[in-house]
Amino acid sequence: MTDLVADLLDPGNDWSNRVRDRVLGLSPELTGLVLHLGAASGFWNYQYKVDAAWKRRTKTLLKGDGAGDLVRDAVRELAQGGSFHGMTDPHHVMRELGQTRPPSPARGLAIGFLLAAGWLREGGDELAADLALTARKNVQAMDTYYRVDDGLAGAAFTALGELPGLAVMEELWALHYWVSPARHAHKVLVKSLKKAAARLGVPPHELAERTVPRHGLNPDGTLTLGWTGRGALWWNVPFDTVITVHGTGQVTVDWIDEDGTTTRTTAPYRSPHGFKARTHGESVDAVRRHAKGIQQTLTAERLRLALLADEKRSWLWPDWVRYYRDHPITGVVARSLEWEYEVPEDGRSHRPLDIGADGRAIPATARVRLRPEAESVPARSS
Repeated sequence: MTDLVADLLDPGNDWSNRVRDRVLGLSPELTGLVLHLGAASGFWNYQYKVDAAWKRRTKTLLKGDGAGDLVRDAVRELAQGGSFHGMTDPHHVMRELGQTRPPSPARGLAIGFLLAAGWLREGGDELAADLALTARKNVQAMDTYYRVDDGLAGAAFTALGELPGLAVMEELWALHYWVSPARHAHKVLVKSLKKAAARLGVPPHELAERTVPRHGLNPDGTLTLGWTGRGALWWNVPFDTVITVHGTGQVTVDWIDEDGTTTRTTAPYRSPHGFKARTHGESVDAVRRHAKGIQQTLTAERLRLALLADEKRSWLWPDWVRYYRDHPITGVVARSLEWEYEVPEDGRSHRPLDIGADGRAIPATARVRLRPEAESVPARSS
């Protein structure tokens, strides 16, 4: 059986080499688990659905002594030890890029370990962090480039949706913020987040405010796109362009020609005459759709925040900063409204909040709310 496990590994794959000693020479029960997980690709489809019989068998095998530690070790290597697609020689690099040969046989085993992690019930907090980091590496939601693999990311998202504990919810909130909706695996992230939120009793209004799409915007409200290395790592286009959400609530697209000429357009974000013919029509259309999506999210946030005045809600300062002030889209609307805060410890009444001036002086225990007498008038597009 050890030979069968060795066949699942790949001498040219870094992750295989890191886990080789851990998965070889195991007891018959654990070897059976590894072989079962190695067949994951055949029981997990492109829609990120797990075969019910394969899942039941996995859960049974995970009850064996040492099974949980084995799965946690394998997932930790996917998270901490570099990308799964790290290569040791140029030949394998070419294969992994899909230019000559099929993907590494170890990929199915990696997916199996990720899926199995979701059915463990011990060490959830550390495991959630490892699953989240693995997912971010494989959907290019990091500043460092890793090869995109929606299959590995989808498996990590699926596992996170199964894990218990509040730490899982925090990891899912963060992933939803950083992962681009353009990635195919994003849909399973949304599904897993909603599943975990329902299990943990997260109220609908909290789910709504914590899942506002960022659309890849930087904190300053800009998204720069271009050739590889000249813009967002997760989306490369054959020209330079910048999408901006301004403080006024207006969304613009700057189309930059080869000679450096910049043309700024607003909705419906048409490119300059001849620009599409000189570049790539499908990419131009994709940029326009993205800008329109940002505009739609901004419109939805105007409506949502306008309705908050009737809800009489308040937020802890760190939560309000994270999901309102510092969000590149929600923050635009938030800055058009009047807020106030109170610090329970000092016994003082609510004080007006100056979003631009107030900051570190406000303690984490402070609570923020909309000023009751203020009219919730959203920012207008100029």
